[in-house]
Amino acid sequence: MASPALTTAVDRVRAVFSGMTSPGETGCGRCHLPEETALLGVPDVELPGDVLEMFAREVPGHFDDHPAAMRRILPQLAERLAARRFGSLNAYDLTGLGRSGWRTWPGEQRDAIGEFLDAWWADTVSTPLDVSYVLEVFQACVTAGLTVTPYLATWAAQPTGGPADAYLEAFVAWWIEELLWEDTQVISWWCDHTRDEPDAELRAWVLEHAPARLRARGADPLLLFRTGLLALPREQRFTEETWAGAPV
Repeated sequence: MASPALTTAVDRVRAVFSGMTSPGETGCGRCHLPEETALLGVPDVELPGDVLEMFAREVPGHFDDHPAAMRRILPQLAERLAARRFGSLNAYDLTGLGRSGWRTWPGEQRDAIGEFLDAWWADTVSTPLDVSYVLEVFQACVTAGLTVTPYLATWAAQPTGGPADAYLEAFVAWWIEELLWEDTQVISWWCDHTRDEPDAELRAWVLEHAPARLRARGADPLLLFRTGLLALPREQRFTEETWAGAPV
């Protein structure tokens, strides 16, 4: 069951974007059937789930008016995401929203989307769920929001010992090698390849918040040791001298 904050956020998206259409939309004839694209010109009619998901991840060139298409699908999209009924969520599934320029939209629309993404992530990270799904939601929020900062702040604000710490341990265990070597992207800007990846911010955040929470969970001492290596310059992290103190 969605949290009250998430329910409120979905209701706000519905209220703000209800009735919107992309009139005269022709879409990409190779990717979508004409009758599917035509639904974008009809207000408030529910789209088939697979069509909604395809529209949600489309690049701007596939629509005549990409922002209008995203506005049209937002009420149903928010409802399905909040209800965890969005097929098998993948990191790139909200690229359509991320590429829509929604942060430049009128304030009421911009605020409704931002509030939804914040509430969706807060609800997800505080609920016992499959770890891989939670980490996909995190990347989906980053993709749609074009920032990691507020979602990391929400993660850090969760109470110690709760589900968020289990997800943090899984995240660090999965990505610690890439974080240490700094040669592979951990969180990608799927929608804006002109910017530096946010991995430096992520490394600093993991170093600040992960050790105490992982220690409280009784995490693997070697994982804790490797996490602590993030405090060292990259060239010192894998020297024999540094690893002489590693737990066996």
